[in-house]
Amino acid sequence: MTLYYEGSDGTIIDFMSGDLSAQNVESLAENSWKYSSISGINGGRIKKFYKEAQEAPLNVEVFCDNKDDFDALMYKMHKTFERDLRRMTPGKLWWNGFYKEVFAVANSYEEFEELFESVQKEITFVSIYPYWIKETKHVFFPATNEEDHTGFDYPHDYLFDYGVSDHTKAIVNDCIEAANFQIAFYGPFTNPHVIVGGNIYRVNTTLGIGERAVVDSRTKKITQISPIGEATNIFHLRDRNNYIFTKIPEGTLPIAKPKELAVEIMIYDERGEPDWI
Repeated sequence: MTLYYEGSDGTIIDFMSGDLSAQNVESLAENSWKYSSISGINGGRIKKFYKEAQEAPLNVEVFCDNKDDFDALMYKMHKTFERDLRRMTPGKLWWNGFYKEVFAVANSYEEFEELFESVQKEITFVSIYPYWIKETKHVFFPATNEEDHTGFDYPHDYLFDYGVSDHTKAIVNDCIEAANFQIAFYGPFTNPHVIVGGNIYRVNTTLGIGERAVVDSRTKKITQISPIGEATNIFHLRDRNNYIFTKIPEGTLPIAKPKELAVEIMIYDERGEPDWI
């Protein structure tokens, strides 16, 4: 299996490397839900299920060939974990293609062997949003004149010209339920929009060459990004006739967009447990 921590600056701490060996990985997959309930004359009922911040310990054996390697690895872990804490920016704990955003909030040590350059280290991770997430990206390029532009036959009339790009007519969302997403529209284009499974996602803005507009359902933000990376809040330019943060439904979904528009759709598969294999 793969198991590593990716710091907010991209630094990797590999817990399955030659110098580090994770001992109790199953503790990271523990999953629990909270619930609220009410009582009544005929018994109680559940009002809702929800998740709170969760802690999980990971025991790691550190075993290096020499003192210099041991000191460098211990400092690398300390620096990476503490820097993310001080910046209030979580790292990502990766498990077989899924990640959870976490902070390493505590470290403890046992069985330090100075002669063998080894120690048993327990790291406590806390996750404010305790879901394991797998990202699936779907990219739709502008269509060329040689491509098939037959489009999609929707039961309702839309005031847009929808043809297919690169002959891709559908995506599959195999998440447990409707999924959070990030949609990026790439310029040049005016009033970019896409239909995913019947839901319309539209931003009333003009994108120049090299610009993009990003819609994020998790943060509820809509941002226009310039060619040099300057970000502008364009939440007020959303299509107010259609809720732009509607989660992407489960199942096989037709995709419709203007032929000249480039669109990137990222689906976030959020689970209580990652894939074990």
